[in-house]
Amino acid sequence: MTPTTPTPATDFVEALAAEPRPKAVAAFDGEGRLLLRADAPDGFGSLVPTLVGYRRGPAGTWAADWSVTEPGETIAVPGGFLYVRRRAVTFRSAHDGADVVERVVEHVAGEIATLALRPGTATVACVIRTAGPLGAHPEGLLQGSDAVWSQGAEASLAAVRRPEGDWQIRLVDVGTTDAAGRDLPVTVPDGASLTGEAAWSGPDTLLLGLAHHRPDGTRRFGLLAVRAEDGATERSLLFDGIDLCYPVADPDGGQVAYLGTSVPANDAPPVQSACLVRPGTLELAVLDAPAGTWQRPVGWHGPGRLVCTAEDGPRRRLYVYEPARDSWRDVPLAASAESVQVRGGRVAVLVSALDTPPAVDVVTLADGHTERVEASERPPLPGTLSYHRQAVPGATGALASWLCRPAEGPVRGLVVFFHGGPFKSWTEWSWRWNPWPFVASGYAVALIEPPMSLGYVSAVPGGWANWRSGIAAVAVRQVEQLRAETGLAELPLALMGGSFGGYLSLSTAAALRPRLIASHAAPLDLVQVAESSDVGWQWLREYGEPASAQHAGYRDNSLPVRPVPEGTRVLLSHGMHDGLVPPTETLRVHRQLSRQGVRSEVAFFRSEAHPLSRPRNIRAWYRWVLTACASALAGEAGSEIADELTGELAARFAELAMGGLDDAA
Repeated sequence: MTPTTPTPATDFVEALAAEPRPKAVAAFDGEGRLLLRADAPDGFGSLVPTLVGYRRGPAGTWAADWSVTEPGETIAVPGGFLYVRRRAVTFRSAHDGADVVERVVEHVAGEIATLALRPGTATVACVIRTAGPLGAHPEGLLQGSDAVWSQGAEASLAAVRRPEGDWQIRLVDVGTTDAAGRDLPVTVPDGASLTGEAAWSGPDTLLLGLAHHRPDGTRRFGLLAVRAEDGATERSLLFDGIDLCYPVADPDGGQVAYLGTSVPANDAPPVQSACLVRPGTLELAVLDAPAGTWQRPVGWHGPGRLVCTAEDGPRRRLYVYEPARDSWRDVPLAASAESVQVRGGRVAVLVSALDTPPAVDVVTLADGHTERVEASERPPLPGTLSYHRQAVPGATGALASWLCRPAEGPVRGLVVFFHGGPFKSWTEWSWRWNPWPFVASGYAVALIEPPMSLGYVSAVPGGWANWRSGIAAVAVRQVEQLRAETGLAELPLALMGGSFGGYLSLSTAAALRPRLIASHAAPLDLVQVAESSDVGWQWLREYGEPASAQHAGYRDNSLPVRPVPEGTRVLLSHGMHDGLVPPTETLRVHRQLSRQGVRSEVAFFRSEAHPLSRPRNIRAWYRWVLTACASALAGEAGSEIADELTGELAARFAELAMGGLDDAA
């Protein structure tokens, strides 16, 4: 396949690249208006963030009637919506046609991170991130330079790329045209910083997200309760053993729901739960959830009924919590819930699945009545999708994998996808790691959900801080089991993935012996990644202090010195603006593989961060990888790769892949 030769695979990639990508339901008024956030291709290889307004017709049909590019935060307010664009907070009424009112209600001096409507009023709290100065230093020593100075373990490259100044809280009255907003002065405790999150606990108390930076580089996440009257601190809240984020305020009762994540202790993995902060007392209540699900609050339905999403095997489901019965009710959806807004007993939800591009539905929670608002154009799928539950001997809990097969013709090979994360799963349509271009080329594609995949909570403990033997080794068995059960064991094999998926594609190579590997932005030397990543605190939470003698987990779970057998071709890629996994990880491994005689190629994308997102780069990646598949997977099914390792040496490589680095030295 070349850039100038159309094929079914390139046609599918072109359809992916040309289609606007719905990202989230931005706001919903519960009646006849909703706003959808989408990324629209501009024809020049980039994506333009766009806000699209939809109106419900008298027959229950929906149609787009306005749009604006480059939007910021958006919420529903009395009489319409607020959206931010170019530092202007703009009100747009919910009227039709010539009666629509649109006016700027406030200009701000920074980037708005959150808009929070004060209960019972038309006042909105704007949490504003201001830009920090260059050359700043307590003693003025860096004045006149473009240096970004910091001290303490919370220093990051993200703060260098976009220096942050002070946070500003501003109260804006949407209901008037002549009243200026007022600042709410807030004092942040020493050693902490605002996260940008905010929610009202009743009309008099504003809860601000607060990150506590510890001397060892870890973080805890709590709340700062301030008075709406003058910004005075009511209480700084850090709950024992649990971190809070992603607030959802109940407009009726003043309580606020949060996603609560347990702080790992004694090598136990984290657990996620829906939590409530009670008004007045600000006490925390953790809600028990159905077995095997981690509930995330997304909205409120009527007086005190909480709406949550949770991964449950192959789907991200929607649940309503009934406090009177202390029970959870499943709300049927057409596919997995990606983004949800709840209002007036109805939910506007963005849904998708591996074989279903995103669509927006409005669902009545009482009876499940569903109205389709918008759907992506779906290219004809070139094959079929099946879900395979798996019980792996020696692994904790039940797992699963997906399999896509060509609709017709012989299967040319098997491509295995490992997802990123590791707390993620294959529940929705992907604009990036999409299996169908490979299926269109005649390959079967297996999408593996190993331990630590969401939706398989019972399998999480086996993978926490145990990536090599607890996840990679199990993933090898999942691939082998799926190949044997589906008649694909003799087909030539390719392994692929991004981020954690890239780690797995390389970590399983010695055992699975593929002909081809494609790994993007993979963390491979875990010490180096933990010490330089912008989210290094997350690594500390899972693996502890890298320099500590008792934490050998970094070494034992890093990529072996010789991870790939001879004869396997390797494609490595990385975005140069990646702040999560440093691009030097990919450069270092490419050099290492090349010295070992492995055919390794590397591509650095100068405009990308951690994922590939720009259509022109995604097109190029598919051309590169599909062409490599056509070459590396060619030949008769089951034929041996060049210079394949055999006997004791092959077994030794498999042992090194699952074992520690000491054995590989």
